[in-house]
Amino acid sequence: MDNKIIAILLVAIVVIAGVAAYALMSNGGNDDKKEDTPTSDPGKRIGEDMTKKLPSSSSRLWVFGNANEDDRIDSADVTYIQGVISGKNKTTVLCDTNADGKIDSADVDYLRSIIDAGKDTKLDVYYIDDYTTIQKVSWPVRTIAISYCSGVYTTEATGLMDKVAMVNDEIKNNNWLYLNSRFQTVPSSGSVSSPDWEAIIKAKVDVYVPGYFASEADKIAREQLQGIDVMFKHTCDGDGIANINIDRSILMYGYLLQGDMDQTYRYLAWHDDCLSKMKSAAATLTEKQNLVMTRNFIATGTSTYSITGGDNTNLYHATWAGVNCPTRTMDLTPNLYNSLTMEQIETVLMNSANPSNNTVYFIVNEHDGLRNSKDLDVGVPGWAEVLKNRPETIHYLGMAREGGNSPFYIVEMAFYQDVLYPGINNGVDYREMMDYFIQNFTDQTENYNKYFKIENFFKDFGVL
Repeated sequence: MDNKIIAILLVAIVVIAGVAAYALMSNGGNDDKKEDTPTSDPGKRIGEDMTKKLPSSSSRLWVFGNANEDDRIDSADVTYIQGVISGKNKTTVLCDTNADGKIDSADVDYLRSIIDAGKDTKLDVYYIDDYTTIQKVSWPVRTIAISYCSGVYTTEATGLMDKVAMVNDEIKNNNWLYLNSRFQTVPSSGSVSSPDWEAIIKAKVDVYVPGYFASEADKIAREQLQGIDVMFKHTCDGDGIANINIDRSILMYGYLLQGDMDQTYRYLAWHDDCLSKMKSAAATLTEKQNLVMTRNFIATGTSTYSITGGDNTNLYHATWAGVNCPTRTMDLTPNLYNSLTMEQIETVLMNSANPSNNTVYFIVNEHDGLRNSKDLDVGVPGWAEVLKNRPETIHYLGMAREGGNSPFYIVEMAFYQDVLYPGINNGVDYREMMDYFIQNFTDQTENYNKYFKIENFFKDFGVL
């Protein structure tokens, strides 16, 4: 046979053998040897509405990877997801670590990457925001922009002050500016309702946290800030969206922005201890005092005044502190904030009192505190003068609005209990709690000691 023909036949045999081997490796003829190699599209679910499939309400870390829905992401979650894959454990909302719509070994690998992440690890972490949609924060987070007063306090509690690269006008134009020397050197991001998008982009922050929700601005934030993560996690309330789970916001804020988690968990341990003591004390009450909250000063020319109702954050938490808040269920006050005439407010007071307990606690919730634009020492007596002829016994309180949707909310609840039930055995004191926060959860503590006055935040005026 010609040598050329032999050579061609040998090449053909090699090619055929190669094709056969490839077919075998790719499972062309034997299903028993098929490899289980999961494919993944991380972040596929970003933007998905989770309103009807939220994690457990008792969970505070709504971050994907927190498979067992406790307050930590750790090796226990790896074990839990492995149990889900094997059929041993029940699938939970947060098992889908990589947010691709499947629960498989890729989620285990992704979770291990989150747990093992170092300060320079590049990784997207997925979570459920306060608009109940799936979103992401890209790690590492080195710089953040914060807004509104409660954003300052949440940043303090989670040890994130060294990452603040921008603050908004509300901080720049008020006494919060003096709480940390960093605030005086970083640029402004504009106002709550009118952010300066160009300034935010120029600052090249990793994550912009609006803090106080303003729906019109929020709608276009991600469109305007391409390449910058926008994290809608409450550090305050806003636009009718109550921040009921303030502790959840604090934990997620600290975790997602890669804060000091040891300090964050110390805050939560202190918070939980105080909460437990107050709930136990509230359970012993046989009769609850009635509380009504206003958000307006008495001003010439004003025809209506804001009374809180519905599921307002302050009142929601006051109920577990043992306080009766009639406006939460009154027909006159179905919403978080309600504009009422003075005649309607008098009706609220009348309906809040009863023959066996004619006292109504009337709390003025205003911008005192560090904003100090509405002095409680002026506003509360003004209300007392207007309502001086009411038949109810009105006991007046004052509270700075900035304390109600921040880490201080736990102090607010203690204030209610201490004042409304002076003989209650709750094991806490709101003054001591405020001081404990300042001494243990602030960055430049000496500034807090200088500028914080408890009477500007929580004050009992008595019957005037």
